[in-house]
Amino acid sequence: MTTQKVVAITGGTGFVGRALIERLLATHAVRALIRTPDERTGAWQRRGCELVVGSLEQPGALADLVRGADVVLHCAATMGKSDAALSHRVNVVGTEDLARAALDADVRRFIYVSSISVYAATRKPDGVITEVVPPDRVDRLNHYGRTKHEGELRVRALSSALGLSYTILRPTNIYGAGSGPWFHQFERMLQRFPLALGDIPIDVVHLDDVVDAMVLAAYCDAAANETFHIGHEMLKLNEFICRVGRVIGRSARTLPPRLDRRVRWAVDTLYRTVTRRHMSMSLVHPVWYPHGKAQAAFQYAPQVGIDDGFARIALWYGRRSLPPKNLPEGGSDLAAVPLARWDRTKYP
Repeated sequence: MTTQKVVAITGGTGFVGRALIERLLATHAVRALIRTPDERTGAWQRRGCELVVGSLEQPGALADLVRGADVVLHCAATMGKSDAALSHRVNVVGTEDLARAALDADVRRFIYVSSISVYAATRKPDGVITEVVPPDRVDRLNHYGRTKHEGELRVRALSSALGLSYTILRPTNIYGAGSGPWFHQFERMLQRFPLALGDIPIDVVHLDDVVDAMVLAAYCDAAANETFHIGHEMLKLNEFICRVGRVIGRSARTLPPRLDRRVRWAVDTLYRTVTRRHMSMSLVHPVWYPHGKAQAAFQYAPQVGIDDGFARIALWYGRRSLPPKNLPEGGSDLAAVPLARWDRTKYP
């Protein structure tokens, strides 16, 4: 009989979920909720990962996922911004159903991965938003941001009413090998039109540091029933896009600052006029999300800087075309990328 603690993960084949599985398989009994088995999930299964095939909309699958689990790491979400009903079913109802299943199974801690986009419509004169600032004008958020906020409210309500022990994490802009929004989106854009718009600072955090934060918070008493911002460093959006261009071999041009500002204002205004919603990340209002609370509570200390992070992306990108036999043990293309430091003796 295994003595490893069981960690239940949703969104196992997603960007964050698959990194969690790769990180925890050596130290925990991992159980993952997936929609469809494939070659990658089969490799995980051969390494000891227990797979639960299903979705957040299937109560039976949720019960199977959390049964006997010590911690639930809830990463699954729908990112679509056009389907309000689907976003509500998955990001709100699905989150509540999973949290209720965790309560029924006596799970010790429920980690909910929310998003910094809950603040997309919040404005502060100094641009500094800490965890004590409540999200404002939530009705003006897109479906993703709004439903992630509603998911937070459902989790807190279950804590107040039934004693759910939770931690809410709000990562900023997560980048790393295989990111859709923070790599493939810009890759496609630059292949069509090599322009790097965005003379505005943004907060980015590498995937490995987010994974570290999730595990640290899961085993920290001071993180119980608290909300934390998980970010790292500021750089300009156009610089980030240019770095993507260098990885894919596509040189990107930037605009003069004054013209860039006018274009950003036009894009932001047009989006709000047409959709009556705010973009997930403002193109005209610089915002800072300090992560000092996480540092004080569970020693969150992001260590993958932008140069290191893009070196790993470049390594991964260069290996994408290699045949499977050339990939490292485990069969994952992400496994080819060196992970952040990981002291296994620090974690249960």
